[in-house]
Amino acid sequence: MLTVVLAGLTSTWSLVSSAQEVSEIKQVFTSQPAMLAKNAPVMAIASNGQEMVAVGERGHVLTNNGVDDWSQVIIDTDVLLTDVEFYGDKSGWSVGHDATILHTTDGGSSWQIQQQIPELDRPLLDVNFVSSTQGFAVGAYGMFYSTIDGGKTWSKQFLESLLPEDDVEYLAEVKAESEEDYQFEIASILPHFNKIVALKNQGLMLVGELGLIAFSNDLGKSWQRIDNVYEGSFFTGLQLTSGAILVGGLRGNMFRSFDNGVNWSRVDLGNSNSVNDIYQLRNGDVLVAQNNGTLLISTDDGLSFTQHSVRKGQDLMDIHQFHDQVWLAGSKGLKVMKGVK
Repeated sequence: MLTVVLAGLTSTWSLVSSAQEVSEIKQVFTSQPAMLAKNAPVMAIASNGQEMVAVGERGHVLTNNGVDDWSQVIIDTDVLLTDVEFYGDKSGWSVGHDATILHTTDGGSSWQIQQQIPELDRPLLDVNFVSSTQGFAVGAYGMFYSTIDGGKTWSKQFLESLLPEDDVEYLAEVKAESEEDYQFEIASILPHFNKIVALKNQGLMLVGELGLIAFSNDLGKSWQRIDNVYEGSFFTGLQLTSGAILVGGLRGNMFRSFDNGVNWSRVDLGNSNSVNDIYQLRNGDVLVAQNNGTLLISTDDGLSFTQHSVRKGQDLMDIHQFHDQVWLAGSKGLKVMKGVK
């Protein structure tokens, strides 16, 4: 059975018995009750301190209080949700395709749409809040949104400073000739922004396509791009409690910096599986989630990694520690990780 939360009421569903029932549900809700939602692709997990919230395909939002009993929350969209983030125990945000931004004020029991632009047909890939009111959402083709009021309003920014000098000159020429052509060009000239990471001392790091690593020391008002680390895509990054920064991406490429991004050294992961998430446990160990079901662990602050386990036939997308459990999200749903605390 699957527990489904509808408008604040909890009901236990067995199989839907008629086409009429399905039709009635679709008229009210966009995301649909799914008996095996926890086994469907899940992109991200977060917690509000009291329970976990996971998001994934077809607008699936799942909650869990620490046991293997996930409840589905029905929301007003069925787009693929790519990330979820909480600030405090009540306020959270999730992002996804069609530039969708969702918000919860009750810890994930219900969600409201703050932004959705179907005609844009582009995904937001990550969301990060540095306070209860200030946050950022980033995605494909350089999409960058910021808010200072908890998402009541989102402002779109074009980060021209992350472009090569030749592209900046090209855009200036286009703008001088046609504003319409200029708007068309800036809609796709930037690389995909895959993740925005909060750093110490109000810093931010942005990683993405074409080897993008960029830092901001003023909460996103200005950015400095770091070049010549790697030409492929970065999908994730993290600053460890020691201050070291790790970035990982395509074909098992991972790099480490201990001087705030000035110098970088390659970390040998021993395989060529793409890196989707980097997570530090409370005991200081660092986990890496990869394609092909590979989970790596480091006990030396990310200097080296060994293979912890392999779950063949799936891609691992996200890691989250909740109390004494470590959960994995991926292409085959949610699994608790044994042997790691």
